[in-house]
Amino acid sequence: MRNPWLDIPLADYESHMSMPAIDQADMLAAQFSDALLRFSPEAVAVIGCAGGNGFDKIDPAVTRRVVGVDINPGYIVAASSRFEGSVPGLEFHVADIQSDPLAFEPVDLVYAALVFEYVSLPESLGRLSGACRPGGRLVTVLQMPSQDIHAVSPSPYRSIQALVPCMRLVSPEEFAGRAATAGFLLESGKTLALGSGKQFAVQMYRRADG
Repeated sequence: MRNPWLDIPLADYESHMSMPAIDQADMLAAQFSDALLRFSPEAVAVIGCAGGNGFDKIDPAVTRRVVGVDINPGYIVAASSRFEGSVPGLEFHVADIQSDPLAFEPVDLVYAALVFEYVSLPESLGRLSGACRPGGRLVTVLQMPSQDIHAVSPSPYRSIQALVPCMRLVSPEEFAGRAATAGFLLESGKTLALGSGKQFAVQMYRRADG
């Protein structure tokens, strides 16, 4: 089955996420910024980087290597054209994190926001464990399950609705258990609520030593 992310135009995705009724783009960039400030990574990988949302938050005096990973090659082309030359040590990889090798040197911080709803957790976390240095951090943003709110918000960008059949919302508790199996130990977490009524779990993990 072809992954629907390959057929969603970046303009549709970014416009959808930036709609006032959805307002997730700014939230995701803010969480990335918070992670950068908290952990001061020399090297960071952004999983599901799309067009590079939040890359403007990177301080080149602190973070000297930035890895963008996305399944959609068109997203990678757009992110590269936007940030090549302004973000130091920038490299991009087209990869499906549940099935493809992550062909880059391990990093100090892995940021993965609204990614795990679309992938197999054991396979994906196993690969991310190999991409994160021992003692490094994994910061995740999960959309929390709800009985009352559409998992994929309605919007004028109809291509987004192709995600509905393949989206599975994961509870923070389930994710923490899967992450522990892959060597990521939960350090802290918080819940964010947006005006849309959707709630998101932000979790910070430490990669076990050795």
